[in-house]
Amino acid sequence: MESRAILATGFGPRKCAKIGQPLKDQISRLPDEILVYILSCLTLKEAARTSVLSKRWIDLWRSMACLDFDASKVLKKMFSISSWGRYADFVRKERRKYVEWVDKVLLQSDKSLALDDLRVAFCLDNFYGDKIHKWLQHAFARRVQRLELNVFADDDPASSQESYTFHYELFCLSSGQSQPGYSEIHHHAQIGFKSLRALSLKSLNVTGEVLEFFLINCPFLERLVVEASSVLINLRVCGPSIALKYLEEKGIVHELPQLTNLKEFVLIASASKDRSLIGFTSLIRASPNLEKFVLKLESWWGDMVRGDRKLKKAASFPLQHLKVVELLGYYGRRSELELVEYFLENAIVLEKLIIDPRDPCNVTWPKTRKERKQEKKQEKLARICAKQQIEGLIPSHIEFSIL
Repeated sequence: MESRAILATGFGPRKCAKIGQPLKDQISRLPDEILVYILSCLTLKEAARTSVLSKRWIDLWRSMACLDFDASKVLKKMFSISSWGRYADFVRKERRKYVEWVDKVLLQSDKSLALDDLRVAFCLDNFYGDKIHKWLQHAFARRVQRLELNVFADDDPASSQESYTFHYELFCLSSGQSQPGYSEIHHHAQIGFKSLRALSLKSLNVTGEVLEFFLINCPFLERLVVEASSVLINLRVCGPSIALKYLEEKGIVHELPQLTNLKEFVLIASASKDRSLIGFTSLIRASPNLEKFVLKLESWWGDMVRGDRKLKKAASFPLQHLKVVELLGYYGRRSELELVEYFLENAIVLEKLIIDPRDPCNVTWPKTRKERKQEKKQEKLARICAKQQIEGLIPSHIEFSIL
């Protein structure tokens, strides 16, 4: 009975291959779709290296739908250089190599296939604006779904270039000459934009008009991240209901449109001394169905002030769906306590309040042992302040935690 079961299932013991007998390549016999999926689990450079395995693998990596131009190792090395002269030379050299890498991959990839993801993340200033412009053309022509462009802040003192500007002309290409190897996007066929589901633009200049274009013309856009744009102030949208469910913003936006579908809002803001944060409540009121709000406060320890001024009150506004509030970078200032009281009074269904005194910036610049020790000391003091200030205000049905 047992032998019949083994024969039926085919999982019985098998003889090992004879010594010296070549093993059959079973993986290469798999369909292209499965092999490309396997490649998607590798980094872009690792996937490209598989082209040397055999003729079967030469062109497979060109069909990858996720192009992540990750240079985290180079960036980590760059941020560890303490000498400005060596740092500047290193950045200029690595910039050229990074741009050549992106150009080469995009030119060799299969442009007839749609893109699921395109991620470009490196220190690039406006000198490379034309290159970045063409990369975006490529992405939109291939109906990209998730796009991340992070060009970082330019810390090179020898550079006079401004940050890259996301030009409005990108949406209005006419019959001008197309760049070799890149597909041209026509202003009358915006199908590429309409495929976007997630858009992340960091450390570049993007105006409210550009973001409004995306919000109006991308019916599937659910996730938007905008950080460190010096020209973004207001965001007004007139048109159909916006599908946006997640918004992360860092900058000086003073006004938002009505975002009725927004479920999660992450706001990154600079906190100077004890300046009031009550103004942010107007941004929250623009999202009547918001369920989670995260505020990341960026500030220098030496610029923080714990005063004893009278607490200010914001206008009451019932937040009927807000369940989770997170405050990162909490120090114990009156401005932060004002915001906590606002949520406790207005968030009708609040379930969880999280206070985290740690630096939300995740700064990669190396710190000395003395700086790290001082930072830990300040964090410990902030935790004590949070416990003293807030714990007695929390109703029993709300989960309160200090990280």
